[in-house]
Amino acid sequence: MALTKKAERTKAKLLQSAKKLIGEKGFDRVSVEDITRDSGVAKGTFYHYFKCKEDVIMELSFQSSRVIINQSIHLEGTVVDRCCFFIMNMYRDARWAGVRLVRQWIRECIESETGDAKVKECLEDFHSSLLTILTVHRGEGPGELVEDAPVDTLVKLLIGHIFGTLTVWCMVNGVWQMDDKTGEKYTRIDIGNLLKPYLIP
Repeated sequence: MALTKKAERTKAKLLQSAKKLIGEKGFDRVSVEDITRDSGVAKGTFYHYFKCKEDVIMELSFQSSRVIINQSIHLEGTVVDRCCFFIMNMYRDARWAGVRLVRQWIRECIESETGDAKVKECLEDFHSSLLTILTVHRGEGPGELVEDAPVDTLVKLLIGHIFGTLTVWCMVNGVWQMDDKTGEKYTRIDIGNLLKPYLIP
């Protein structure tokens, strides 16, 4: 059911406060009470829009991913540039959300035997986003994929790269940053090597 303009503004206030507070203190140090107090919204109203605090992160991540995908598709540069931009911003979002929530998300993806609709939708969205980023300028010139590049396989390998990095990051309890200069250099080398055989010289 579509929200009224007033309801949209109320939900936006909650999301804005949550984003600000979690950015300042970290997810585990922010309560629902903190979010409602900062936004000036009643606690009961929070639960009208969200089941729990984790749902706020999911909503914020979804909003952020829409922006990142759009920016990646329209980024000037090569297909490697677009992929690296997308991946590094995904890592920044993951670091912002924190290890505990990323672990939970990975676990839900792995253990979703019943085909959880939210998890399935997220993975399908991930796949289609990377597919678009790879093919938006396919065949158009140097640094882009050749027309007959195996894009579906490349998307799966890129997803493997992202999930692998996130999993290791969770295993070491986030002690190193995936999105620093070293992480970006590694990502560019890895993605460059993956796509190199299929690039127009």
